[in-house]
Amino acid sequence: MNKSELTEHLAARLSITHSEAERMLNTLINLVYETLRNGDKVNISGFGQFSVSHRHARIGVNPRNPSQKIEIPELNTPKFKAGEAFKDAIKLRKESPPQA
Repeated sequence: MNKSELTEHLAARLSITHSEAERMLNTLINLVYETLRNGDKVNISGFGQFSVSHRHARIGVNPRNPSQKIEIPELNTPKFKAGEAFKDAIKLRKESPPQA
């Protein structure tokens, strides 16, 4: 499902227009961006936690020329940890084998 399909489903479930649903989704996404940019975490109970992970600068190897060392700059990367309810909702259930 892409963003457009998600907004269509959101609009249908909430009985609102597609543009209102799109505005709601964009607002949520922008709030997550802003919160993470400020160094805070976003915790949605039952769904999961968004946070920022910092990677320090380090020396790496150029894959095209393994003898050449390159400096990999430090950067912040987004991180998501799924909540227990989320994990349980998508967990595969093994069916028991049929009895003979």
